[in-house]
Amino acid sequence: MGKSSHIQGNKGVKFSQQLRGVNLEQVLIVAIDAAKLHQKALICNYFGDMIERPFFFSVNESGMQLLCRKIDQAATIVQAERIFLGVEATGHYYEDIVRHMAKFGYDVQIFNPYSTFEERASALNWCKTDDLDLVAIAHAIKSNKATETRLLEGIHRHLRVLTRACRSEIRKRSTLRMEIRILMDNVWREFQGFADHSQGKAKKVKVFSDFWGKASLFFMEHHPHPSEILALGELGLRKLSIQNNLKLRTSAIQKLLYVSEQSLSRNVQELRPELIVLKMKLQDLRAFDAKVDALDQEIESLLLQTDGRLLLTVPGLGVSTSAELFAEIGNVTHFTHAGQLIKKAGTNPIIKQTGGGKGSYRQIYKQGNDHLRYVVFLAGRNLCLHNQDLNAFYQRLKSRGKHDRAIFIAMGNKMLKIAFAMLRDRLPFKSQEPDFSIVAEMNKKLKHNCFFANQHKAAA
Repeated sequence: MGKSSHIQGNKGVKFSQQLRGVNLEQVLIVAIDAAKLHQKALICNYFGDMIERPFFFSVNESGMQLLCRKIDQAATIVQAERIFLGVEATGHYYEDIVRHMAKFGYDVQIFNPYSTFEERASALNWCKTDDLDLVAIAHAIKSNKATETRLLEGIHRHLRVLTRACRSEIRKRSTLRMEIRILMDNVWREFQGFADHSQGKAKKVKVFSDFWGKASLFFMEHHPHPSEILALGELGLRKLSIQNNLKLRTSAIQKLLYVSEQSLSRNVQELRPELIVLKMKLQDLRAFDAKVDALDQEIESLLLQTDGRLLLTVPGLGVSTSAELFAEIGNVTHFTHAGQLIKKAGTNPIIKQTGGGKGSYRQIYKQGNDHLRYVVFLAGRNLCLHNQDLNAFYQRLKSRGKHDRAIFIAMGNKMLKIAFAMLRDRLPFKSQEPDFSIVAEMNKKLKHNCFFANQHKAAA
């Protein structure tokens, strides 16, 4: 149960302190069900007696004034000493309510939708209506089931918006690249590589070392059919390489001519639809690349203005991963220990124990912030591959027969503990590698900025 003297831990201690010695008739509970257009609220006392039956309000000036007026009227009726407001985290619609009510001095607690689902399920009620949701939220407020999540503000919020947008664009770009590969398979399948069985072994030979490099993209856009390569010949390819700075090596030219001669592709007229779509997809790819580059530049500049730059001192964490981790963690002053971050990510293992037995650790909860959970996995994988200081931890788990994905999660949880300490104490990562330099480690990761030694001293 931990070191706390309360069954709900520190959260329970704070809640009990607010209620202790107060007449529960004078405790007001305001349950809010957020939606895109039609928000609904219910006001009752601690015993569940209705003070204000469910009513609709809008998230605008008049709507928020209506909500505040209803709360003030109810507070006057019961002579309220304590007022607890709670809202279910429905998409992003609850954020404006929480932010605006804070201007009126109200602290709105945020509830995980799963908590309200459990409240309905505990009453053996499988229906779902706005009024039932309000009752469930009111019960959750009474039971102190609110999360400890707080809305981000300032650069923290800017980083979260930009990093999530960048991750979304990268995923879309990955899908687009897969579509381009499929189109090239239909147009000219050997362009991505051909099989070499000359030595009795199956070996794949790539025409271009980087399929998404400058030279490969140039030929996909301007000369995607093998007949066009054969028409150019070796001299024509060399001339193109010089004119467009493609830096084609002789080996690449020879492989390109070889796969052109061996190709069984349809003629250009038959492939006209595929070629039109391919050209459009390549234009879309350039647009995605430009958007990702612009977001990366803005994210890097913002990260260097925050304590999140300390995460760049960790070998294995680049700018995007550090920025995502910092943005999703939020303000570390809202947490008292790293275990709260692990729970927020939902990467804490489910423990099954009974009868005095040792118990077992099973799969992770997956009930937290899915964005943070993803970046924890990503950070854990990168550290396993590129961080020598934490390699002993990786090898220890590997020797115990743990699956790679389980190790990545465990390493990510370890990184959360390290990140919490670094951000709390405002200290860089201390590597035991003899040639490690904080400034060099940071600068090799920066594409658009440069970090100087005097900046490091100021940060420390």
